[in-house]
Amino acid sequence: MTTITDALRNFIYEVLDTSVKQEVLVFFASNKAMDTIQGLSVWLGRTKEELKEAIETLERVGILKRKGEGESAVYSYQPKDEIADLVDTFLRLYQTARSQLQNEILQARQQAEQAQEQLRALQWEQSRFRLVLSSMSDGVIVLLSDGTISYLNESAAKILNASTKDLTGKKVSELSLPLAQLLDHASKEVTMSPHPAISREWNMPNEITLRANLLPVFDQRKHFIGIVCVLSDVTKAKRREKEQREMLSVLAHDIKSPITAIRGFALSGLKGYLGELPTHVNRAFQVIAEQSDRIYEMVQQIVHLVIGGEGLPPLHPIHFDLRDCTKEIAQSYEGQCAEQGLYISINLSDQPVWVQADKEMIERAIDNLLSNAVKYNREGGKIWVRVYKRNDEAIVEIEDTGVGIPPSELPFIFHRFYRASTAKGEGSGLGLSFVQQVVEAHGGRIEVNSSVGEGSLFRVILPSASEPSIDHKSLKLYSQSESEDKQG
Repeated sequence: MTTITDALRNFIYEVLDTSVKQEVLVFFASNKAMDTIQGLSVWLGRTKEELKEAIETLERVGILKRKGEGESAVYSYQPKDEIADLVDTFLRLYQTARSQLQNEILQARQQAEQAQEQLRALQWEQSRFRLVLSSMSDGVIVLLSDGTISYLNESAAKILNASTKDLTGKKVSELSLPLAQLLDHASKEVTMSPHPAISREWNMPNEITLRANLLPVFDQRKHFIGIVCVLSDVTKAKRREKEQREMLSVLAHDIKSPITAIRGFALSGLKGYLGELPTHVNRAFQVIAEQSDRIYEMVQQIVHLVIGGEGLPPLHPIHFDLRDCTKEIAQSYEGQCAEQGLYISINLSDQPVWVQADKEMIERAIDNLLSNAVKYNREGGKIWVRVYKRNDEAIVEIEDTGVGIPPSELPFIFHRFYRASTAKGEGSGLGLSFVQQVVEAHGGRIEVNSSVGEGSLFRVILPSASEPSIDHKSLKLYSQSESEDKQG
């Protein structure tokens, strides 16, 4: 590597202090040629005035030699001996710097070409993506975190009864369209932490039923950046669902008859109508009767869930502490968890969590979620059960380290008969639908966060109830009666 000495530095500052002088020197030294100022102007692309000043300086210090006068003068490279070393050192330094610069320019050009190629590929992908979205029959709307419409396809604009040009860039909350107001309300639920994926169905005035699936979008740092909403016309699907319910209604009715006959036969044996029977036979009839009752109840539940107009039987709400029933259900799974090598943690609030609800229905909903947490967990996995109160809400959380649910499927898991692609084993696809109906029938909501391979968190949120009041008059009478009994 060439070192810049003080002598070389002074030589550059005093003699080769302009780029024109440096170019002239390099030209003559590299080509070993003789030329006029006019010729140099053509070769170097400089004006004769610029070159004349530079050549006169190089001639004066003894780098160039002139032959002739005026414009016909010819110049050649003949440095004096006393500065020849300095000139050679500068030329080596110049060529090295020039080579490095050329390499950097080449690299920059290659990087620019690669970037241009990537840009073309990205533009092609975007074009394909927009082509796919524009050809979809479902409406697709992309919202920024503040509710601004970043993109929507033609189907979405048609559903909203407006043009893409009129809607793009506007906030949903600013639109006066009826569907936009519904979409705004739903998007605010997703915007709030923990940003759940939700699904809503809306009956529009034109007798069309729309299903809106809203999915949160996160960046690489898992920061919430927006929402993707898919609007689907499910009018025909709802009509087919009604036909299925009617068919299931007939089927459920037919199933009840043999179950009733089996139960009646078992009860006849238990009541002695078949004569005196051995103990083990009585026990068998007892099991048959109990299981018949259980199957009959399950059929009734299916009738109410799948066939009934409201989906659930009439509720019978009572005042109870949510901690008690949740703890009892969780503890009933401890044996099964031990057999499967699962760890279950029960974390209950120190204070009562009162609710006014149908206890049996709530217990069945919690049991359903816990059953899934056990069934779809991995070997050696964990389950966390939490009950606590937040403001005016009573909350039950069931978290597991199971197979998880793909984000794209989260809006559908509460639909009847739907089973996630990661679900293993047998299942009807009715459990989560039942849970949602129970929770919403009590004025609550259910949230879910899940990642494939990491597990799921289901959060049941119910309206909390005030602490039950104590009837002091009745308590006083009871205390007096108890005292009298002791004296007696």
